[in-house]
Amino acid sequence: MESAKSIRRHRAAQGNILKYGVRQALYFGCGVLTSRGAVLGTLAPFGASFAAAVPGEGLIASLLGATMGYIILSPADSFRYIAVMIAIGGARWLFSDLGRVTRSRLFAPLAAFIPIFATGIALLFSSGSTLSEFTGCLLEALLAAAAAYFMSVSVRLVGDRRSIAACTGQETACLVMTGCVLILSLGGLAVEGVSLGRIIAVVAVLLCARYGGVQGGAVSGVATGAVFSLADFQQGFLCGAFAFGGLMAGLFSGLRKVGCAAVFTVTSVMMSLAFGSGTIPVSVMLECAVGAAVFLFIPKDVGNFITPIFVREPSTALGDTVKKNVIMRLDSAARAIKNVKGDVENVSKRLGEMYSPSFENVCENVAADVCSGCGLRMYCYEHEGGVTRDDFFRLEEILCEKGRLDENDVANGFVKSCCKKGEIADSMSSHYRLLVAGREAERRIAEIRGAVAGQFAGVSDILGDLSREFESALRCDAEAEDRITEALASLGAIPERVVCLISDNGRMRVELTLSGKGEVIREGQLRREVSKSCGRRFDLPTMTESGGVIRAAMCELPMYDIEIGSDQHIAQGGKLCGDCIDYFNDGMGRTYALVCDGMGTGGRAAVDGNMAVSTMGRLLRAGLCADSALQIVNSALMIKSEDESLSTVDLASVDLYNGELTLKKAGAAMTFIRRGGRVITREMPSLPAGILNNIKFSTDTLNLSAGDMVVMVSDGVVTGDEKWLERLIRTWHKGSAQELAQAVVEEAIRRRAEIRDDDITAVAMRVVENEDR
Repeated sequence: MESAKSIRRHRAAQGNILKYGVRQALYFGCGVLTSRGAVLGTLAPFGASFAAAVPGEGLIASLLGATMGYIILSPADSFRYIAVMIAIGGARWLFSDLGRVTRSRLFAPLAAFIPIFATGIALLFSSGSTLSEFTGCLLEALLAAAAAYFMSVSVRLVGDRRSIAACTGQETACLVMTGCVLILSLGGLAVEGVSLGRIIAVVAVLLCARYGGVQGGAVSGVATGAVFSLADFQQGFLCGAFAFGGLMAGLFSGLRKVGCAAVFTVTSVMMSLAFGSGTIPVSVMLECAVGAAVFLFIPKDVGNFITPIFVREPSTALGDTVKKNVIMRLDSAARAIKNVKGDVENVSKRLGEMYSPSFENVCENVAADVCSGCGLRMYCYEHEGGVTRDDFFRLEEILCEKGRLDENDVANGFVKSCCKKGEIADSMSSHYRLLVAGREAERRIAEIRGAVAGQFAGVSDILGDLSREFESALRCDAEAEDRITEALASLGAIPERVVCLISDNGRMRVELTLSGKGEVIREGQLRREVSKSCGRRFDLPTMTESGGVIRAAMCELPMYDIEIGSDQHIAQGGKLCGDCIDYFNDGMGRTYALVCDGMGTGGRAAVDGNMAVSTMGRLLRAGLCADSALQIVNSALMIKSEDESLSTVDLASVDLYNGELTLKKAGAAMTFIRRGGRVITREMPSLPAGILNNIKFSTDTLNLSAGDMVVMVSDGVVTGDEKWLERLIRTWHKGSAQELAQAVVEEAIRRRAEIRDDDITAVAMRVVENEDR
């Protein structure tokens, strides 16, 4: 019987084949569709534009689809466009190995312009040309180049899987123009002069006007009107009809759907009548009526995805939102370090109560205890004061060696005879023990002072991180904040603060705090409400609770996801493992994996490792950067007890938007990365936490893609020969990340059979495409 694992792998393989087939079918269909978009009567440059713009995986399907479309559209002239397709395919293949050339923004426009222009000129010279024909040839080539640029940007955005609301103004314009070209291709599908393409254009303009206001209506109206006017000079009136109709519909968008549709229809008919043939265009009326009817039945939720495209300016000052965000972040950080701060204060108070005298004070105390009642005091301290002082100080060396004195030590150390040698030995031994204790106390106080000084530096780092983070936030969306607050309140939750910030890359992140007294909101429910309110697709939130307040952080749905697994072995069959692990998503588009190894094995190592991993994880979840969190962990380990405490810190974080891997190590073992079928290692020398003040991470970054893997291990895995581990990771293709971690631990246990047993930990991560996108 086939195992469940084999069935899952078989289904996954079938799913990948199906996805590939669907993509190829889409490339083929779009090739056919774009090639049917004719301008200036018979010119059809857009199929060539699409073939020049698609990525390499869709080139063959696009060429075949565009070629078929040209044959269907115009059989008589198809040989010219077939030659154009061959030229574009050859150019794409010739430059396929020159990534720097193909990634240039000018490559796709030139790949479309040159074949179209060259074949057009060749036909003109063979048949005799006129200036107007040459102008038409040049115009067709320029349209092909412009459309290729628009399509290349659009294809890249689709490949990045970014929300349309996260696009810049230029990127949005490219998407709109690409959409208009696709709609134009449907313009030829008409029944009694009523065009399907123009009906779709009417629906698109009405949607943009209703939910995008004046800006949405004007932009969509001008774009669609211009494209359809180019299709046929006799329909030039459509440019004014769509443009002015979209503008007026946007102005009256407050009249809801019915009013918006009515205004657009009346305005379009008036403009068509004024600039058309002088008669009421029946086709325009029918197209507007059908488009308006379709528009009225489109759900309201569609508007949530259109509004952010055009409404980009913040309705309130950024300062108010940043103020709320600062309050939330600082409050979270304060809660996270509250326990650490309390420990520091308690230890400092106890050690500050102790006083450490010098050896001279020891001598003074001995003189007060023993010599004050001696009859020879005047002789020893008045006539021979210098000698007596030297006699006492000669005893310090003996005390340092033995830790105590006896009567013979005093007799040998004094140059003159003393009648109270035994009493002096006992008193000096007692006071010297106090001196040693005081010096130890001073040492501990000095460590505390250093730790506190390190905290000041840590606070400075935190504030610097926050300032840089807010500097990168270009704008806020106060309207989305209001919609989220209203949506959560309708569910019975009590939102205290809601912040929606948009960074310089166009992505939105949402942070909010909820009172614990309201209704409990599940993660999936919260994501659904925030996505609906913002018109963007969000990832599951990271939620933490402290002091009766629930903090949630979430970001737009990233491109990648992380499959992660871990396994451990406790040395000598013990109950407590000195290796501690943690992994989580911070709600900002990063996944963290953390491995901390306490000194030694057993309970003591488990305490150190667990303290390091729990404190580090709590601070990272609260929004602190890794370097600032390390300073706090280091200070906590240094002052938690009188005994030496240390722990390695191994941190790996993956940016789920671009696949960037960041490795940070403080005394940790090497990390193994499988990238592109090759295994590389990263071993970065550094000190563990808990030894010295102001330690720093050793940091390295790499770029990963889907299928790449990261394996983090403790020092118990690597016994001097790591080649076996590299082979295991390189050849691991069928199993899950969890199974890989288990295989690493099992093999490490087998290889340690002949040497001292140790705690063994492995964490495996695989980068995968986000299935929710």
